[in-house]
Amino acid sequence: MSLIQQALEKTSRAQETRTTTPTPVQKFLDRDPMGAALEQQLIRVQESHVARQRLYWKIAVSVFIAFSIGSFVYFEIRQAPRITQPRIANTSTTVPEAVAVPRAPIKIYSGNIYRLTGITDLGGHAIAVINGRLLGVGDALDGRTTVKKIGNGEVLLDVEGRELRLVL
Repeated sequence: MSLIQQALEKTSRAQETRTTTPTPVQKFLDRDPMGAALEQQLIRVQESHVARQRLYWKIAVSVFIAFSIGSFVYFEIRQAPRITQPRIANTSTTVPEAVAVPRAPIKIYSGNIYRLTGITDLGGHAIAVINGRLLGVGDALDGRTTVKKIGNGEVLLDVEGRELRLVL
């Protein structure tokens, strides 16, 4: 019986080796169908998308904060008491407001303001600048005021029959 015994031992050893060392079988899900490079590229795209979304949120929050502050300031200014300045009678100046005019003494007579800002001599004719207008002797400043005399550093006005002297 030794022959049968030997054959049985051989078959049992062969079965043991087959069960202990199975041959590797590659399953469908174990393979990497995309590849490592493609996977890395996908990760970079996802990270840039997240960064872009964060930037958009930061911009949206900044705009909201700026709008809120602007609204608050606007309504605070509207509720502040207003300071009104007294109105000066219309002098119908022809000099633009942006031009710097030297300060000259102001004469107020019967509700009208007269400001002499300059005197010059053009070809033998004396010209005075009163309230921003160029006037010569005999010219009317308004309906009731005329230039009577232009002298050296002074002008005499006739206001409803009364003389008014303006000095530079």
